Amino acid sequence: MRDVVEGAGCLLKEINLQHDFGHDATMMLVVNGEVRPREVALQIKSGVSYVSPTTCGLPATASHIYFWAEHDLVTLGVVYDPAEKSAWWIDLQTAAREFRVANPKKGTTFTFAKGLWNQFNQTDFASILVPTLLGEPPSVPLERLCTWVMDGDIETHDIGVRAIRARYYREAAAWECLIEAFKSKPVEQLTLSLPIALAKLLGHDDIGYYSNEIPEEVRAPAIAKVLTFNVDEISKLLSMLPDGDFDRPSIGYSLMPLFGQSSESPRILSVIRDNDRFAPSVREIAGELFEWYRRDPVWWGFWRRDTGKPH
Repeated sequence: MRDVVEGAGCLLKEINLQHDFGHDATMMLVVNGEVRPREVALQIKSGVSYVSPTTCGLPATASHIYFWAEHDLVTLGVVYDPAEKSAWWIDLQTAAREFRVANPKKGTTFTFAKGLWNQFNQTDFASILVPTLLGEPPSVPLERLCTWVMDGDIETHDIGVRAIRARYYREAAAWECLIEAFKSKPVEQLTLSLPIALAKLLGHDDIGYYSNEIPEEVRAPAIAKVLTFNVDEISKLLSMLPDGDFDRPSIGYSLMPLFGQSSESPRILSVIRDNDRFAPSVREIAGELFEWYRRDPVWWGFWRRDTGKPH
């Protein structure tokens, strides 16, 4: 543990066992030799009883959960697997706060995956964990992020999409990765972070990525691929919506460039509306959007992205 933290230039301070109540150590973050005003607490477990081949488990009493949830310091749980000689981490403060909402007086074991992004080692500590704790996207090569995006674990997928969206949106390979993931992955392995990224690519005054933020030689081919989205892709988008709300600033409104992107969009929506292979909720939303197009074609035309006009 100390080797990982201090190997990245950060500072580790162990807590005397006599004063240990839910924190085994604290660490001060240091980036490029500059001490950041961020101290983080650690709760550490080690041994075969805390791990399985794919997960880690961190047991907690109700008192510990309250302590972590309300403490001034962000608390990370770190579990070491002696068989693999490696450790993985979880944001224990967030997990404790979420658990307490429905279970204010209960203990539990926080079980979390041995993911592609939460390993506690020297490389990932500096490139993933420290940026995350500072509110920044991971500093990870695009190729590795694409493996996260394609992973079946939903949290790994979402982190990969968000990191690509933040760091690599000016690169063609990033959009190839995101578009392929959206088209090929089942909807239950996608989060709204991905269609939000595609809506930004197409251009949206509320959520960003205007035409001059992505090089045109990158943006134009990527938009051309999104414009080929047909019934299957649009129905997948519709199934991801939390409701049928398209008023500003709903998720539906944020995704309007995808629903109204081309002259073919009304036809696609009508096909979805009339096809019983789609879920009733999806057909209903498609029908509502189609009626919106018929009532107000001028407003609908604002979302067209096949006209060659900059957005």
